[in-house]
Amino acid sequence: MSSRKLKRLMKCPGHGENKSTVTMTSTSPVDKMTSFDFAKDGRAHIEMIDQSLKDNVRIVSFKSAILHNKHLFRGRVVLNLNCGVGLFALFAAKAGAARVFAVDNSNVLYYAKLIVQNNGYNDIIQVMKGEITEIELPVDEVDIIVCDWMGQALLHQSTCVDVLYARDKWLKKSGGLIFPDKARLFVAAIEDERCKNGNIEWWKHVYGFNMNCLREVAIREPRYQSVKVEQLLSKQYPIQMLNLNKATCEDLYIRSKYKLHMQRCGRMDGIVLFFHVYFSKSHTRLAFSTDPWSPLTNWLQTVFFLDQSLSVDVNSVYYGGIELYSPESSHNLENIMVNFEMLKGEPSHVEFETAMNWHMISSRIPRCVEFKAIDHSYNEADGSQGVNRFQKHKVNILK
Repeated sequence: MSSRKLKRLMKCPGHGENKSTVTMTSTSPVDKMTSFDFAKDGRAHIEMIDQSLKDNVRIVSFKSAILHNKHLFRGRVVLNLNCGVGLFALFAAKAGAARVFAVDNSNVLYYAKLIVQNNGYNDIIQVMKGEITEIELPVDEVDIIVCDWMGQALLHQSTCVDVLYARDKWLKKSGGLIFPDKARLFVAAIEDERCKNGNIEWWKHVYGFNMNCLREVAIREPRYQSVKVEQLLSKQYPIQMLNLNKATCEDLYIRSKYKLHMQRCGRMDGIVLFFHVYFSKSHTRLAFSTDPWSPLTNWLQTVFFLDQSLSVDVNSVYYGGIELYSPESSHNLENIMVNFEMLKGEPSHVEFETAMNWHMISSRIPRCVEFKAIDHSYNEADGSQGVNRFQKHKVNILK
């Protein structure tokens, strides 16, 4: 449209100066964010906020852990790490906390400030922007740390390191609490030929051309998806209990042996990792799970496909070693390596089956997840087991 036509259009009725106009004002940094900024800070995007708050399993579990333990929160000082829009901080204030520090390094914090103000908790909740390792709280210690610290396969993109830092610097030495404080990681064998063919094998023949070089990339990256119970070939096996009350950064190096007892015949296309989360300091044990038997969560399940699928028989047993670790000395949980070895047979006659390694670097998590409200909680006993520490990576997991 020419500038002359545009000027005539602006003079027409409905476009005159007497008509009201909408003025857009920028009130915070989040309003100025572009698509480039959101790519680095996706948690500030309304779509991600919406999906996070609709994860009923997670939200209801935290709500129950806080509001059903008002005697623990009443009159206490609470630190809510990675607070997002501040929902858990609001729960803490509602439970009677004297002061709540809601800390986050994302621009989502500017929404949190408005929400806290609009709900009348300005005198209790103080919203603070920055990395936990860089900010200074206006108190010497806190009574409780509340943090949604779990990541995919428990460790990937988790904020365990932040919790451990805050625990050592601010949490009261005697009687300090972490909500939640424990999680157990599980592994199981799965059959998922459709997904493997659609995402891995199809690179062998793409519109008549060999793109197998991209298959080599795809097979090394895990997939985050909803696994159905009928896809499971084996029983679940616990490979690690992480206790944030006493863990160190070295404990974030998970290295464990496992046994997979096959419950049916089929083709083992890969393994799946999921975890249970525990609020062990609750006066009634509260927990939730990301396993295939439970209602869906934002974490889904993490699937690792084998290069070559294996035929397995019912009642057969496979065993080996698995490890998850950050190859960086700084414990960068955005970058996780996973090594896996699987054997079969009696100890006197062991047969090697397969070995794989994967690299968890992708942040491509499905955004369109439909959640159903949780109507139960998991009261699994808190059997805290010893957590092995590893100072040095070893090539052979079984040694």
